[in-house]
Amino acid sequence: MRAKQMEQIINYRDIPTDKKPGILNALEQIGFIPAYGGVKTMQRIMEKSIPGSGPQFYFVFREDKLIGYNFLIGDTKRYKAFPWLAISNADEQKMVVCEKMMGMQVAFFKKLGMQDIADHCVRLMEDYRKEIGKRKESDSR
Repeated sequence: MRAKQMEQIINYRDIPTDKKPGILNALEQIGFIPAYGGVKTMQRIMEKSIPGSGPQFYFVFREDKLIGYNFLIGDTKRYKAFPWLAISNADEQKMVVCEKMMGMQVAFFKKLGMQDIADHCVRLMEDYRKEIGKRKESDSR
């Protein structure tokens, strides 16, 4: 019997330097393209992430394969490549991973004092649990 595949959510800062360009290049294969620039632009911005505040960039892996992203920016004007408060593909993940990703978003926005956005994330997760706006579990990554 094969061991159950476990997903890992890893902060960009914890990824070995030599692996970062390959992972950033793989984002396009799972549907993410920055609003501006390419891999070098994303890498330059991600290198500025500060522990305990924004922005934070998380990657979801199953074994060594990139299957997801959860980018917590917190500011729509600061980075041309990432003009969102947060962007992820949580809606494409299995529910257990989706819950973790959305929980990270809620905690992030609460810490920034952005309670309205945190509450929005809670409502979005409630919809996902009802299979509103989320892939069916059988169609998830």
